[in-house]
Amino acid sequence: MRRATAGSLAIVCVAVFSVAARAATLQVSNLGTDSGTCGSSTSPCRTISQAITNAAPGDTILVGPGLYGDVNNDGNLADPGEESSGMAGKTIVVSKPLVILSRDGAGSTVIRNVGTADAVYIAASNVTFGKKAKGFTVRGGLPGSVGVRIDPAANNVTMMGNVFDNHAGGAGILGGNSHSVRNNWWLNGTLTIDGSSVLVRDNLFVAATLATGVGSNAVVIDRNQVQRSTGVGVDLQGTGHTVRRNVVVAGLSGAGFRCSGTCSGVAFLDNIARRNNGHGFEVLAGSGHVVTGNLANANGSSGFYFNFSTPTAITLLRNTAANNGAAGFTFPGMTDSSNYPTLTNCAAIGNQGDGIQVSGYLKVEKSTIYGNIGSGFNCGINKLSGFGSILATQNFWGSPSGPGPDPADQLCGVTSVIDASSPLATEVKVAQQRQP
Repeated sequence: MRRATAGSLAIVCVAVFSVAARAATLQVSNLGTDSGTCGSSTSPCRTISQAITNAAPGDTILVGPGLYGDVNNDGNLADPGEESSGMAGKTIVVSKPLVILSRDGAGSTVIRNVGTADAVYIAASNVTFGKKAKGFTVRGGLPGSVGVRIDPAANNVTMMGNVFDNHAGGAGILGGNSHSVRNNWWLNGTLTIDGSSVLVRDNLFVAATLATGVGSNAVVIDRNQVQRSTGVGVDLQGTGHTVRRNVVVAGLSGAGFRCSGTCSGVAFLDNIARRNNGHGFEVLAGSGHVVTGNLANANGSSGFYFNFSTPTAITLLRNTAANNGAAGFTFPGMTDSSNYPTLTNCAAIGNQGDGIQVSGYLKVEKSTIYGNIGSGFNCGINKLSGFGSILATQNFWGSPSGPGPDPADQLCGVTSVIDASSPLATEVKVAQQRQP
């Protein structure tokens, strides 16, 4: 093994020191003046764009409180003190690997967008835009404008502690890969993830939608809250996503969670869909989904709605559908004797429709089904057609004797193809998710 000499170690130390020495912090202030040398504490820049121009890769830009972008709200960026990115249709362009932070947080530091522009366009990899308590409020724009856009060639971008508000063309469109999007507020718009291996965690969406694009892959959507969405709360396309521990509540229209189009291989784990006007969970496409530990409560339509255009095998484990406006679980799609839904350790309780409504094959085991209104006479399972059979053994129906009149739920529809033998004498407990 070769030994490091004192000379070689010295060279390494000098190299490391020189890299560290090049990293600087540039200051931006409403009291500053733009120039080719601005950025010091005694001579801050006026605009974020000028600080970006003056910065070297790896530098930090620290932005003081105040208003940036279209300062006088006249619809252009031609006035003194307003941003000049040098790129048409972009209010601020981050073209280098930089750390851009506010000094006092999003409540005090506002970027006002202009017209149909992208408010913040991130064209470089390894950019940090905001940290906890050091982010920005990015606001406004006409139809076509976007709060933040990440170029498809940019990777490893971190966004944290920001508020994106009222962007008529979308709260954000994130291309590229390996981003971290955490602890932001997204208000009145749609955040679309078009890239791969993106982490979206601990964000708040109000009157907004979190979506993944057609070609997206392996997006992790974790511990987010979506409130009062005007459409679907979490709207999924793409493949291999993990959707876990999210709460979608009080959506004004559409489902809480939807999987459609190119959506396939998605894991829904320990999510809550509550008081949305549409279905709680709506899965219309793909295969290889995992659906475990979710709660659909008090939604306007079905708690869980699965409608595949081709026979698809899917297992639902430890899911609860309670007090929904239609059926607890609805399976109108195509099945065959090898490809059909299986419900294990699930609960359908107190829904205004049937407990479970199904057209084709189905297996239900070790589940609790009672208190569902159905067609006015407590339907635990409603078999809508004579095609296919239902194996529904070892379930609790509200009575130790199995399906029947009150207090139990009955079998409805084409009952001759339902095997509900060996009922359980007591209720199967399903672990309940936390309530928002």
